[in-house]
Amino acid sequence: MTHEVRAVEKSVTRSRRRGRLIAAAMAAPAVLLVAGVYAYPAISTLLYSVTKVHVSPFRLERFVWLRNFINQLTSGAFWEATWITLYFGVMLCAVTVVCSFLIALLLNRTFLGRGLVRVTVLLPWAVPPVASGFLWVQMFHAEFGFLNGLIRAFGGEGDIIWLGGSTIALHSVLIAEVWRWIPFATLFILAGLQIVPKAVKEAAAIDGAGPWRGFRHVTLPLMLPVVVPVVIFLFVWAMKVFDTIFVLTRGGPIRGTTTLNYLTYRQGFVDFNFGSAAATAYLLAGLTVAVIAGLGWMLARSRRLAGM
Repeated sequence: MTHEVRAVEKSVTRSRRRGRLIAAAMAAPAVLLVAGVYAYPAISTLLYSVTKVHVSPFRLERFVWLRNFINQLTSGAFWEATWITLYFGVMLCAVTVVCSFLIALLLNRTFLGRGLVRVTVLLPWAVPPVASGFLWVQMFHAEFGFLNGLIRAFGGEGDIIWLGGSTIALHSVLIAEVWRWIPFATLFILAGLQIVPKAVKEAAAIDGAGPWRGFRHVTLPLMLPVVVPVVIFLFVWAMKVFDTIFVLTRGGPIRGTTTLNYLTYRQGFVDFNFGSAAATAYLLAGLTVAVIAGLGWMLARSRRLAGM
């Protein structure tokens, strides 16, 4: 009997080992693909960040260790791009979430033509990024653009040079990105609004809470676990925005729209300083991780407050 039990156990062990091998063999192509797409560039960039790279012919001359990082951390251009990136990220998250919340509250109600409005809200998300950038180039045109034409139609002068100054150019890029990401945020916030229990809202109304108090003390706390992940996604995207800036301003005027991601591109593919570009890329990655950690803490706290 003992011999039979041992034989069964060995058979089960062999079957499990064979199953693991089959699973590993089936997962191997995906693992190799991920390693080639993500791991290899990450390791190469890390190597470039601690070496001096000779461009022609392309080779690694010598190790400089942390000198590329120190040069960036003591560079005025780096810190200027850092503050622009952080400001851009905060403003993108704030404006997009507020606008999306208002649109989601509207779409959460029943009214004639709600389906058409939902489709219209989602349209900007279907436009490719570069096509969206060229669309906004025409919108911001100083003489023939739609925005200045709209201002002139309402009696204004309509002579704003939207991409001519550092501050207004940055906010013009911000407008284009907000327009692009409102559909994404609206979709998630609307889904969150539809799962808020109606019984809780009705109980708050019975207790005398008006629309504003009900939204502030009932809907908003219950929506935080949905809003915070949207904010995390938007902020991460803002940290790596490139295509809209490339099409609209090329980082100008006077580096007024040069974010860290665009600074990395300029250092690597304009100045051909791959060591500095790699160091900037890793500093940007570290900043992104720090922001995600902070927002993740906010998400955990919001879930505790919402009782989830």
